[in-house]
Parts: sequence; structure tokens; C-alpha cells
Amino acid sequence: MSQYINQVAVYQLIQEVGDENVPFLFGIFCDELDEFIDTLSTQPEIEKVREISHCIKSSAGSFGADKLASMAIHIEEKAKQKQYDWVTHNISEFVNIARGTELAYRQFLVK
Repeated sequence: MSQYINQVAVYQLIQEVGDENVPFLFGIFCDELDEFIDTLSTQPEIEKVREISHCIKSSAGSFGADKLASMAIHIEEKAKQKQYDWVTHNISEFVNIARGTELAYRQFLVK
């Protein structure tokens, strides 16, 4: 599929929720990512970054967006530890991975 989508996880999700429900769920996931990307692009307070990364970690993990889930885990951990410099330095990479993930899932929906 792509570097952003774990094909095995997607097929497992299809088995669990049914093929007809996946486009709806991926649509919600993409819409949420879009909102999170917008918020992260405004350089929010570290607590907001932690909240967003927590939400992304959960949903990305559920939908097979492993690269994004992994980065969200790191961002959340560093934000909890109040490592402002690390979070500030890596937030643009987080946003880029989120954008790539959103695009990959939207393209998957078109297929």
C-alpha cells in the first residue's frame, strides 16, 4: 500500500468491522487528522500537543497507521516529561507524517 498504511492491520480491521464500514471509519480518521494538523500548525501549548498526540496514537494504532502511531507515542512521552525543546524540534516531522498519513488514507478511500 504505502509507507503510511500497514496492510495487515487494514485487512484485520476489514475482518473485524466489515468491508462496508471501513470507508466511513477512515473518513472520520482523515477528518480528525486534518483538524489535528491544523491545530499543531499553530504551535499550541505543550499540554495541547500531548492531548493531540494521545488521540492520534490511539486512532492511528487502530487503523494501521504505524508510522504515525509511533511518532505520536514519542511526542506524547516527551510532552509528558515537559521536554519542550525536543517537542518543538520534532513537531514539524510529526505534522509531516500526519499529512502523509492523511493523504495515503484518502487515496486508499478512492480505490
